[in-house]
Formats: sequence, C-alpha cells, structure tokens
Amino acid sequence: MLTKLIAIKNVGRFLHSSTPGSPRLAKYTYIVGANGYGKTTICAILRSLKTGDPSPILGRKTLGVIGQSTVDVLWDNANVRFDGGAWSVARPEILIFDGAFVAENIHSGEVVDLEHKRNLYRVIIGDGGVALAERDAELAAASRTKTGEISAAARALLPYLSKGIAVEKFIALAPDDQIDAKIASQQQTIRGLQQADAIKNRASLSEFALPRIPETFEPLLARTIDDVAQDAEQIVSDHIADHGMSDGGGNWIAEGLEHAGNSCPFCGQDIEGLPLIAAFRAVFSSRYMDIGASIQSMKSALGQGFGDGAVARLEATAAQNSGAIDFWKQHCELDNGKLRLPPDAVSVIQQFGSAALSLIDRKASSPLDKLDVDVPFTSAEMTYDEILTAMEQINEDIRAVNIQIAKKKAETSAGDLKTAQAELATLQATKLRYSEVFMPLCNDHITATTEKDTIDRERESVRRRLDAHTNSVVRPYERRINKFLDVFNAGFNIAETTHSYPGGIATSSYQLVINNTPVNLGDAKTPPDQPSFKNTLSAGDRTTLALAFFLASLERDPGLADKTVVFDDPFNSQDAFRRRQTLHEIMAIAGKCAQLVVLSHDATFLKQLWDKAPPPDRICLAIVDHRSQGSKLGVIDIERACLGRTASDMDDLQTYLTTGAGQLIDTTRKMRTVLEAYLRTTFPTSFEAGDWLGDMLRKIRDSGQTHPAYDLYTEIDQINVYTSQYHHGEDVTDTTPDQIDPTELTGFVRRTLKIVNALQA
Repeated sequence: MLTKLIAIKNVGRFLHSSTPGSPRLAKYTYIVGANGYGKTTICAILRSLKTGDPSPILGRKTLGVIGQSTVDVLWDNANVRFDGGAWSVARPEILIFDGAFVAENIHSGEVVDLEHKRNLYRVIIGDGGVALAERDAELAAASRTKTGEISAAARALLPYLSKGIAVEKFIALAPDDQIDAKIASQQQTIRGLQQADAIKNRASLSEFALPRIPETFEPLLARTIDDVAQDAEQIVSDHIADHGMSDGGGNWIAEGLEHAGNSCPFCGQDIEGLPLIAAFRAVFSSRYMDIGASIQSMKSALGQGFGDGAVARLEATAAQNSGAIDFWKQHCELDNGKLRLPPDAVSVIQQFGSAALSLIDRKASSPLDKLDVDVPFTSAEMTYDEILTAMEQINEDIRAVNIQIAKKKAETSAGDLKTAQAELATLQATKLRYSEVFMPLCNDHITATTEKDTIDRERESVRRRLDAHTNSVVRPYERRINKFLDVFNAGFNIAETTHSYPGGIATSSYQLVINNTPVNLGDAKTPPDQPSFKNTLSAGDRTTLALAFFLASLERDPGLADKTVVFDDPFNSQDAFRRRQTLHEIMAIAGKCAQLVVLSHDATFLKQLWDKAPPPDRICLAIVDHRSQGSKLGVIDIERACLGRTASDMDDLQTYLTTGAGQLIDTTRKMRTVLEAYLRTTFPTSFEAGDWLGDMLRKIRDSGQTHPAYDLYTEIDQINVYTSQYHHGEDVTDTTPDQIDPTELTGFVRRTLKIVNALQA
C-alpha cells in the first residue's frame, strides 16, 4: 500500500511539499483540503503511478517554474520515484474514484459519448474481460493496419499498371534481366510506328568525302632540268639576277620566247646566233614547259580539293547529317557524337591545303630547283592524317547506322502500333514490379494479405470468448448497480445493458429507467426536447450513478484485498441522506481492500469516516497553503478541527438553502460555527482552538496579504457583520431579537456554503 508521500515538487500547487518527518500513511488515510489546494493533483499523481503514464503529472507542471516535476513516494516501504519523465516502477494496484474517473467512464458534463461507453465497458467486464477486450482491440487494430497496408500497396501500384492489368497479375510478372534493353528497343519501335511515313521518306546519313594530296605532289617538288647545260643555266641565272627578275622572271622569259623568231619581240633587233638566246631556248625547252604545266595543274587540284568550295561541300554534308541524326536517334541506337564532323576538321583541312599551296607557289617561282617539304607542311600533314583516320572511322559508323536505318524502314512498314504499345506496357510493368520501390510493395501486399487472414481468424476466436464472458457478467453487474442506486434512493435505475463493437472496439450501453419509462442515453447531438441522460438526471443523480458504477466494479474485483482505493470528494452535489449512505458504502469497501484514501474539502465528512475507523489504523492529513512554498501535507487533529462544526450544522444549512426549512435565528448562528470550523481545518497553524470568528478575522487583517486566508477575508468579514447582529448583544434565549429577512439570509447561507466548498460555485 501507499506508505508515504515523501515529496512532490513542481506539480500543481505543490512547489516543494516535503517537510521534516513527513507522516506515514495508514490503512485508513483521510486528507482534507480546500478546493484548488491540491486534492485533484494528488489523484493525478496516483493515477500516473498506477498506469506509469507521465502525462497526468506533466500536464499539471507548476506554471512559471523552471525545474522539472518530480515525485517521491514510499510503496510498501520501497522508494518509488518520478524523475520528471518516468516512474521507476508502476503500481497498478490503485483504484481511484474522482472527477477523472467520471469524465473518462461515465459522462463528460451532461453527455455520454462513445468513448465513455467504451471505457465503461472495461469497468463492467473486469480484469479478465479487459484482457480479452484489449486483445480484441489489438487484433482489430492489427487487422485495420494490414488492410491499410494492402490498400496502400495497391494504391501505389495501380497508377503504374497498364489498362486492364490487375494487381494480382502485376505481382505475378516474371523478372527479366534484359528488361531495360527491351524497353528501350520497344520504345524505339513505337516511335517508329508512330512516324512510319516520316521514316519511309527520310534519307539515310551521307559519308564525308575528304580531299587528299595527289601522289605526284612531292615528286613534282623534287623535279629539275638535268639536260640543260651548266653554262646555259649559269648565263640565264646571272641574267635573271642582274635584271632583278628572280621572282617569276623565268616564267616571264619562257612566255616571251614563244613570240620570238629571228628578231627580239621586245626591241626588234636580230637575235640569230646569240649565246644568251640559245641559253634561253635551252633552259625553257619543252621539258621546262612540262614542269610549269605540272605545277599549274597541281595548284589547280589543291584549290579544288582544299579550297573554299570543298570546305563548303563538307560543311553542307555535316549539316545534312546533323538533322538526320536528330531524327534517327529517336528510332535507332546511335551515338551521335561519333557521327558528327569533328569541330576542328575544317580548320585542319584549310591549314593543310594552305601549307601545300605555299610549297607549290615556291616551286613555281624556282621550277629548276629541287624543293623539299618544310616543317609547316609536315606538321599540318600529321594533323591532317589524324583527321583522316578519325573521319574514316566516322564514315564506317555512318555505314553501320545506315544498316539500322534500312532495318527500321522495313520494320515500320510492317508493324502494328497497338500491339507494340501493349508489349511496352507489359515490359514497363515488369520493370516496376521488380524495382527497389515496387518489389517491396508487392511483397508487402502478399505478406499483409496472409497476415490479415491469420489475424482475423484469431480475432474471431477471441471475440467469441469475449462475448461469452461479457454475457456472463453484464446482468449481475447491472443488478448490483441498481441495488446501489436503490440504497442511495436515486429514484431511477438502469436496464438493457448491452455491448457491441462500433468501429471494431468493444463498447457498452444501457438505458435509464425513470418512472418505469426507459430513456436512451443519447449524445451531444440529441435534441434538447428529447429525454436523454443530459436532461433527465440532476448533478447529484449523475454523481450517484458514477459512484454506483465504481462501487459495483470494486465488489467484483478479485484482487481488491491487495488494492489501494482512493475517493476524491465522492459526495459532490448529494443531499444529506446520500452523503450518509456514501459513508456506509466507503467503509464497507475499506474492510475489503488493503488501504482506503479519502480526500475531501469537508472536514465533517472526513470526521464521520474517522469515527468509523479503528484508531490504530487511521490518520488524517491536511493540505495547507504555505504561500511561496506552495501546498504541503501535515497531520491534523480532525476532532479538534471539527469542534463546533457538526454534520448537522452543514446539513441544516444545505436543507435551509434547498427547502427553506429551519429556524431563521438558528440558521444565522450556525453559519458562524461552520465558518470557524472551516478556517481551523483549512489553516490549522494560523488559528488557536479558542479563536472565534472575530478573532480569526483580526489575525487575518493584522497579517495582511501574507496570511494564507487573506483572499477570503472580505467575504467572511461581510458574513461576520451580518451574523454578529443576531449573535451578540442580545438575550440568547430570545429567538427573535430582530426581524430576519429570509431572502437576505438565503443569500448569506449560499455564500457561506460556497466558502466552505459545500456548494459548487
């Protein structure tokens, strides 16, 4: 059982609750405290300890503080700690009746919704049934998860399936190691079929025609006139040099000799027999003339092969091929980079042609001299040879592509587009089926389907057992609840307690029976003009019903003897009779459980429980506000705290407020005793046993805002002023010292009950 609340830090009003020698709890533990001082916080801590869920504590973290929330308790003399995030161990042997129990299991405000019915079902069926219900819920959730997995896998697959192919057929597709090549080929086939006419009329690629240097080029450069006499050559050479005709002079003379007879064509003198003229005729003989003609022919050939016209033809072929490549690459497998003219081909051709023409020009100026190729020509020739080699490979690739083109023309003329598209869809589906994304989805679809079948079979078995268990306990539970309602004089009972599985989760429901008339619970949407839970039961009735559900569940708990049972203000909005009956029922439970803990704002109610408990096994604590240190727990003398404040005083005030019954002067005087007892109980360290209401108000006034009861001063002072005129200065045997206004008295009674938390504000 709960042995000690050692320390509560930064939870609700408990900033740091530890005190020297914190009291040990007993089998019968009663805790008194004003509303808002921490009773609900203690219940939240115990609920968190029961389940191990930190949220009830974390949700009540003290606002405005930096430190984390911590709790230390003793359970069966073993330390249990909440470190700000988790408990060191949970203690499930705690049962709590408080506002949270009502809100979770019975109703919220005036409404019973689906979640209440689900939670109440768990209360009804007990631990054995809860285990089955939890397993059923787990299996239902697992089945829904598997259904979601199957649907998700199918949704992910369907958009990529060709029209008409089912998921099962898609999953059954066989793997193919050559799938990418087949898809690419099929895509080309489809493009070809879609452009059959264009393919038929489109030309193939053209090979590049490259110029070459004639084989006679270098032999021509090396030719000389071996049959001309040395002296004639010397005479001619000197003459040419003397007249400054080294540059082309020989050509000029050779052409002039064609017009010479026996006289000079330039001056008309007789030239017959002159040695110089003989030399001219020898040098510029027919062989010399042949060399000149060969040079001119070579120059013309180089111009045609390497000139602007040749380059233009080459570039035109490249442009035509470029357009053809862009077209055919959509239908054939080709590397367009290998089919295009190298970017430097034109400049290399031009440079090589220029180097060759330069040598021919030099030969033409000195046709009698042997001319060797120079370095610029040799370098240009090496670069040109590289281009020739590359272009020969390009032409070979062009011939291979043209073979593909011819084949494609033949295919497109005989193919069927729809058939080809269907084949492509199957190939693409096969690739997706075994892709990194879709293969797991297919496997998951298969696995999830198999697992869901297994889950559903187990769930059917569990549900049959759960239905049998529920049917065995519902009727006895309903009868026991109605017995409690009868002893509480509730004036209604419940009937038709049933269970069902809306949303796949076990849920209970019942009807109220009022004046022998069944009333459905309804929900938040039930019209206000239709009888339902929210408009047929008073606040006291709802509290009584919730308490009956809780008490009935305790009686059916086979482990009750080991449980700590906690009640937090179990009599809210109840009349005097139900309060007294609540006392009897609580003490009946106390005799069957390991420990009873009752928290209440009403010390008189706790005093009545105190009187029924064995003295060695009881303790009463008070939650006291210590201002800057927050609320703290300390032992209180409940008998001393309740001196002058009896259960009949409180009952009489409540009876007067409800029915108007009672002597006016007695009611007026009882307000003072109720307030005095409340102040002694709530603030035991602030007032002495002999303090009357006026003394208490003086102490509050003298201490000012530092007094823990300061916030109540104005309200209590006004009640004191009102009641003192009927309590002092008159013959106490005179029952009518002044005329009392019942309406005014009713207002002050209501204010008194609100202060002592006996009336909901």
